[in-house]
Amino acid sequence: MSALDQENITAIVLCGGKGSRLNGQDKPLIDLEGRRLIDRICERLRPQVHQIVISCSRNVAIYEALQLPLAIDKELNTGPLAGLTEAFALVGTEWALTTPGDTPFIASDLVKRLAADATTQGLAVPTVRGVRQNLCMLLNAEQRNQLTAFHNQGGNAVKHWLDDNAFIATDLSDIEQSFFNVNTQEDLAQAIAFAA
Repeated sequence: MSALDQENITAIVLCGGKGSRLNGQDKPLIDLEGRRLIDRICERLRPQVHQIVISCSRNVAIYEALQLPLAIDKELNTGPLAGLTEAFALVGTEWALTTPGDTPFIASDLVKRLAADATTQGLAVPTVRGVRQNLCMLLNAEQRNQLTAFHNQGGNAVKHWLDDNAFIATDLSDIEQSFFNVNTQEDLAQAIAFAA
């Protein structure tokens, strides 16, 4: 198994959601105190990884302006697993770090915190107060191939694949805010308070 260092990790930011609880807004493009969520996320990820890949399904021209590799999710309305496996094809490193595009406070030391369990299992996934963060993973090429095979065989949710493989989750309850998702107007108001 290859060393888990910055040059050997690609981040995938999942930006393909419908934003149904925010009147259809593309959540990563929402402004939070003068900066979009996607910009805040990328700023926190850059020091941890070699490259960032964006998985999106709409507003492609806006995401292209970030000058990052784009994986266009062609399986609309099927959930994030399709976009995730599409993005895996653009990963040239042994390791990939995945995160939703609506988590503006993602930890700037997330890789470091997940490294031990990832090295042991080939995958690390955080849990916060007993709730597993299914779309935030650090996983190697072998596990990406297995997840892709699961999807190709009809699997439709990362959660189900994680359940089937019984990975031991990494408790990161001490940085709960890192996994705060902006899903509603109330969440956005809370995020503004956090950002302040």
